[in-house]
Amino acid sequence: MNTWPGGQRRALTQDEHASWNAGRYPGTRQLCAECGEPTGRCEEDALYLGACDEIGPLCEPCWEASEGQEGDRG
Repeated sequence: MNTWPGGQRRALTQDEHASWNAGRYPGTRQLCAECGEPTGRCEEDALYLGACDEIGPLCEPCWEASEGQEGDRG
């Protein structure tokens, strides 16, 4: 699990962000729960499936592919 620098949630400069990510793969990138690729999204706009958002986060291709199957899961 990734944490904030110094345990303090705050805005980072671009240089601080790049430095933080460089040593902590995948850094602050969100990875798809289905394919493992970066989602290109963050916590606030993440894509999930299920009544309680239990499946995800998902990238758009996996979300679109699973959207029609959502009723078949579970």
